[in-house]
Amino acid sequence: MRKFCLLITIAFLSSCAVFQPKHFTQTSLNEELLTLERESISFKEVLKRNKGKKIFVQIFATYCPYSQKSFKDVLSFQKKNSQFEYVFLSVDHSYHDWKRGLESIPVKGQHYYIQKKGKGELGKFLKLKTIPRFLIVDEEGSIEIFKSSKVSDKLIR
Repeated sequence: MRKFCLLITIAFLSSCAVFQPKHFTQTSLNEELLTLERESISFKEVLKRNKGKKIFVQIFATYCPYSQKSFKDVLSFQKKNSQFEYVFLSVDHSYHDWKRGLESIPVKGQHYYIQKKGKGELGKFLKLKTIPRFLIVDEEGSIEIFKSSKVSDKLIR
């Protein structure tokens, strides 16, 4: 009976484990984003351009009050952590809304627009339900931190 209870407990605890992938899927890497100049670029190419560097990724929307509040923390994080490349992925309603909204955003880095938002392959892979969302990608393109809703020093390993 003890073994049975132990087995049930282990099964329950392991089912509570959070999905924390270490690598992006090929389909998520192929997601087409837009640059500030409205040129198409794959997420894979964004990562490739930053290979060899740690990448701080924020997924946000310019209209979202929670995203707007997070920029103060991101700025503080940027000042303390210049070793990161900063990539900002927007899920705004439209390209034009995103471009207009960027005028009031103080953070500096590489900005891209996710055209398919949470419904595309990248959004599905990330299980993108809420914003802002933060990820850390290591120098080789592997995911160090898959899901964080806050900017903190815990993002640095």
